Amino acid sequence: CESCLLPFYFKCHVGYVPSAQRVLGLSKLSRVTNVFAKRLQEPQRLANEVCSALHEGIQPTGVAVVLQCKHIPFPDMESNSLGSNHKGVVGILVSSGSGVFENKDANLWADFFGLLNFRGIDKDKILDKGSMDDQCWCPSLSSKVSSENEELNPAMLTAVASILKSLGEDPTRKELEGTPARYTKWLMNFKCSSIERALNCWLGIRTNGALNTNEGLGFDEKLHSELNLPFLSQCEHHLLPFHGVVHIGYFVSKGFHPIEKSLLQSIVHFYGIKLQVQERVTKQIAETISPLIGGNVIVVVEASHTCMISRGIEKF
Repeated sequence: CESCLLPFYFKCHVGYVPSAQRVLGLSKLSRVTNVFAKRLQEPQRLANEVCSALHEGIQPTGVAVVLQCKHIPFPDMESNSLGSNHKGVVGILVSSGSGVFENKDANLWADFFGLLNFRGIDKDKILDKGSMDDQCWCPSLSSKVSSENEELNPAMLTAVASILKSLGEDPTRKELEGTPARYTKWLMNFKCSSIERALNCWLGIRTNGALNTNEGLGFDEKLHSELNLPFLSQCEHHLLPFHGVVHIGYFVSKGFHPIEKSLLQSIVHFYGIKLQVQERVTKQIAETISPLIGGNVIVVVEASHTCMISRGIEKF
């Protein structure tokens, strides 16, 4: 994403009416898409470029392209305090057409949409070409994230601008003017913050409360669980986000009490919102919960890593 330098991922659906019996293999369509995907992009321009390249390359009667795009949300440190929920990924549908597909009211589009309907795509949610508002796409462009309420490290801004230049981009280009600041703000979300003090306070209260009860042997045979607790983190190997859900199951030992869902979500958020690896965040969540309920806990973390998704299968 050219607005924040974070990956967005997508599914590309292509339909075309061949001419002179020229039909492309599936791998060729994928390669054309990857050429334009591996650069700083925004969804509508990506759809237009894929459509134009296919039209010029195979010279069909017409080409239709629909992209299902998803973007990682920006962490909101204020709303992600104790007891709050994370936002899901931001999704958008865009399309582009050429030749007989230039008119969205053409019968061929209706046929194409009929096929896409089997993939769960609602044609009414596809934005018209040229009508996409960046404000509703990249979360970094929201007014809350883009506000200049905090002073950013000039060295970090210069470093990001230097990276853009190394990629052959012009940091002064209109679409990239605020990108160094937005990417810097993204990284600063993973700096230790006040949520650590708040969480330590709550954990201290819970632990002291448990120690002051009359502890006994054994545990309650009822399994307590909280499933699908969302989290967002930053891969420390690639400095790219990974996200997913956390499932927690535990038995409560005698003298202890079940943990509120809001506190479990806060524990998940606290260990996620920093440079991490999936194995360590899983262990840290379990080790934090264990003394609160007497030791019997299991934690499962499911995650999608954009460092793997955006890279794809590399051929050597």
